[in-house]
Amino acid sequence: MRRRLTCTLLAFLVAALGFVVAPTGALASPSISAARAQARQLQSQVDALNTQMEIVVERYDAAAQKLVALKVSITSNEAQLARARYELALARQQLAVQVVAIYKAPVTQYLDVALNARSFSDLAARLSFFDKVGQQSAVTVQQIDALKAAVEQRHAQFAGERSQAQRLLDQITAQRTQIEGSLKQRQQLLQSAQTEVRKLIVQEQQAKAAAAARAAAAAQAAAKRAAAAAAAARVAEARSDAQPPSSEPGSSSAGGSGGGGSHSGGGGSSSAISIAARYLGVPYVWGGASPSGFDCSGLVMYVFAQLGISLPHNAAMQFAICTPVSRAALRPGDLVFYGYSAASIHHVGIYAGNDTMIDAPCTGEVVRYDSLFSDFYSGGRL
Repeated sequence: MRRRLTCTLLAFLVAALGFVVAPTGALASPSISAARAQARQLQSQVDALNTQMEIVVERYDAAAQKLVALKVSITSNEAQLARARYELALARQQLAVQVVAIYKAPVTQYLDVALNARSFSDLAARLSFFDKVGQQSAVTVQQIDALKAAVEQRHAQFAGERSQAQRLLDQITAQRTQIEGSLKQRQQLLQSAQTEVRKLIVQEQQAKAAAAARAAAAAQAAAKRAAAAAAAARVAEARSDAQPPSSEPGSSSAGGSGGGGSHSGGGGSSSAISIAARYLGVPYVWGGASPSGFDCSGLVMYVFAQLGISLPHNAAMQFAICTPVSRAALRPGDLVFYGYSAASIHHVGIYAGNDTMIDAPCTGEVVRYDSLFSDFYSGGRL
């Protein structure tokens, strides 16, 4: 009879546990995995577009610097051209006066020369002097005229180069606009995908909580049914064995104890880092180089200017100035450059130690601490 009682209890417990465990396997949600995969794909696209944007920004900075230099050269050349025009006009005026003086009224002058000449050779020398004066004035005019032509040619050359630089700047700006549009679209899609992932996770957690509550209620009901069945089995066993009810408390006590047991078993310069840290949180601004907004090379240029070091507003140009440093030899304050070759450098930051840097990462972000990126190319020390 005890064996029958034990089998009856096991049957109820197995049924109860089966009811609790069965729903758990049905909670797996493949839609969350799909949503996360989509979010990872969109994040990769956003990262790629940010890299493209950095490359375009650096090209823009280089083109802008060239355009500024050309404008300075043109301004200087225009001043030279204005002076050449003035000197040419003055020389022509002087030549005209001399021509008038020599050739428009020659009789008196030549008569005076002839009367005052001491000899025929003296007369020839004096007449030759008049011719040389006219010839020298003509040569002066020709020289100034040639200088003016050379300055005008250089001016046209500078103007052509400025037009080319401006067209390149316009092309880069158009590329930037296109990439920014794509980036904005991908960022919106990424945000939607991340929101969907969070929503699905909350739904899954709520489903699990509801299933756990149902399982707990089912387990409690099953335990009650098992207890009732056990009591009925004990009564039946007692009647069958014709034993008084008082002979069973030990079993009942043991069963209660068992139930209780089951429940209870449940190189560089650190100054550059401190200066850069003042601008943490400043927004990324395309082509920016002031506390109102920075791009990557603009931040580096602004920080090192406060240390008395003048740098160009371009990551590749900054690298060309530095002494290359390996990743293992980096010291706080060194520069860290990213790309796949010196010609493809598209990002720069200031090394802060422990494989971290301060940088202006990309559109939509702010100056912050970042881990070193995977496309690290080289360190640089000033």
